[in-house]
Amino acid sequence: MTGPNWKGETPKGVKKSLSLETEFVFAVYRTQLFNPGDLDNVKKVQAGYKAQTLSAFLGTAAPKAAPVIDFIKPLTPAEEKTSSQFFNILNFVLQFCPTDPSETELMARFARIGVGAGKQWMPASSRRK
Repeated sequence: MTGPNWKGETPKGVKKSLSLETEFVFAVYRTQLFNPGDLDNVKKVQAGYKAQTLSAFLGTAAPKAAPVIDFIKPLTPAEEKTSSQFFNILNFVLQFCPTDPSETELMARFARIGVGAGKQWMPASSRRK
């Protein structure tokens, strides 16, 4: 898996590279179990799963560490129902999600109400008129 800004060739030994639209990824590995008698085979397959950085795979020096991100505090389930802080959380996350070309016009519309990467959102009732 590669981030949206990665440039390079797929290294030898890698069958496929997946280009991601954002800096965030959540991977889920699944192994099909055909019947209870197949469980030992499933365990063997699962033991072979391995996720590693490109530098570890290539045996090269790791790149400079990414800056530490001071993640914004999430809302509680109760706050999610009533808090306008959702928009500030959205704006925070959008910093790590480049706009897909198909959504440029949509993001321009959102920007008019204060929604966009790194912006501070304020409800319309709090904005100067």
